[in-house]
Amino acid sequence: MEHKGLYRAAIYCRLSKDDGTDSDSTSISTQKMMLEKYCHEQGFGIHNVYCDDGYSGLNYNRPDFNRLLTDIDEGKVNLVVTKDLSRLGRDYIQTGYYTEIYFAKKKVRYIAVHDNIDTIRQDNDIAPFRNILNDLYAKDLSRKVKSAKRQRAYSGYYISAQTPYGYKVDPTDKNRLAVDEEAAEVVKEMYRLALSGCSTVQITKMLTAKQVPTPSAYKVRNGDTRFVNNVESSGETSWRNATVQGILRNMVYMGDMENHKYEVVNYKTKEYRKVPKDEHIIVQNTHEAIVSRENWRRVQELITMRHRPKKHDFVNVFKSIAFCSECGHRLTFAYRYNRKGEITFPYLRCMHRYRNSNACQNYHQIRYDDLYGEVLKRIKKLAKNVENGTLAKSVNKMLSRQRQADRQEAEKLKITNRLASLAKITKQLYEDNACGNLDADSYRTFLSDYQDEQKRISQRLQAINAELNKQNDYAENIQKLSEVVQGFMDVKELTANMLNQLVERVEVGHEVEIDGEKRQEISIVYRFVGGEV
Repeated sequence: MEHKGLYRAAIYCRLSKDDGTDSDSTSISTQKMMLEKYCHEQGFGIHNVYCDDGYSGLNYNRPDFNRLLTDIDEGKVNLVVTKDLSRLGRDYIQTGYYTEIYFAKKKVRYIAVHDNIDTIRQDNDIAPFRNILNDLYAKDLSRKVKSAKRQRAYSGYYISAQTPYGYKVDPTDKNRLAVDEEAAEVVKEMYRLALSGCSTVQITKMLTAKQVPTPSAYKVRNGDTRFVNNVESSGETSWRNATVQGILRNMVYMGDMENHKYEVVNYKTKEYRKVPKDEHIIVQNTHEAIVSRENWRRVQELITMRHRPKKHDFVNVFKSIAFCSECGHRLTFAYRYNRKGEITFPYLRCMHRYRNSNACQNYHQIRYDDLYGEVLKRIKKLAKNVENGTLAKSVNKMLSRQRQADRQEAEKLKITNRLASLAKITKQLYEDNACGNLDADSYRTFLSDYQDEQKRISQRLQAINAELNKQNDYAENIQKLSEVVQGFMDVKELTANMLNQLVERVEVGHEVEIDGEKRQEISIVYRFVGGEV
């Protein structure tokens, strides 16, 4: 005869974020009340109640579940009671281990009330099948969550766990980003330094020297406790080069949202993998930009073209923008010293000529001062043309491009409308599946087809936007160039910051002799307009 009074019962309750709200029948308080009533009715003594709120059924490293296992190992508990098998866990292999092996080895009776499972009886053959169904439920839920996140990504929503440095969650819309003015000023300064020719290592040292709080320290100061350990281990103002690179490389700062950088490989282990760059989901103009699109792209070019650390203190304002007109390689800065060790003859030359004389058959070399003087003269002329309005007269050169832009705008509108329709269709699919109006196989087939179409036309939309940015109305590009020139109207000397904002590249030809006079062609490709103006 069973002696129920000898049982020391452990009531175990679990609820994950995906199981419902506190008002649901699965809530922690409801589970606890129901199981306490059940134990009293059965005459089981209750040793303790164990609750894990907000933990997935696939995660068995739960605080109170571990505490329960410890009490079982110490012999304090010989009966475990849950509402159903899924409360114990949703991985059928792991849950089967506890119900079939662990509890039996520890001589612990297990009862899942709603599933009518009781290990003291011999009619529990249905238990393994219920575990498999619970596992399938978790797998299907993982797939639905992944699809929902993918849809939110295509909509350009902010879906990351934390906001990028320089932004905060928009108080009027939690799916959008708003500029955090205090941190945004630091980001702007970092981009200004990068445009002036500073390397990421130099920027890192400058921020540390100025004792600017790191992104982690800034967030801790504003109440985010997740980064306390980081700040305690590395300090509040010790910037890392990787942090600076990450900020200068992140397209969020020009107003674009880039999602799907990582994805879950296995819904059980929660293992993540890095998604290839061409598979990222990028939506443009989703929030206010901190830096202009043009300056962000220019910084990317400067980072990509970064030279090795220099061995001299000479300020080369043409660093990364001077090129050989014949082979297209960057010109290398060189110099000669006098007996005092001072630089007397700085010049730029193409070293590719010495590596591959077939690709570059002429010597491309120019004295630094000569190039400096010629470029300064042309920029002064450009500033004068902006001042007297003659620059605007070149608008007619690009009117033919407007027709192509109009066709692309029409296609862009068509794609945008289709994406909006697909979002509604996908939402209806979710509802039909949840209400049982659509079987699982059809649901997955339709959803996969629509997601493939979303990805394909979203990629086309990105390509169109890229083309429109390149083929932007010439008048608008002239206006952009003019606005930048406005900041350098009284130019008396060249600086790296000025050149990086105005000039895409300077191309230097080789010296030739015409009618007894030596000449050397120098071409300036200005930003925005892609050539001389």
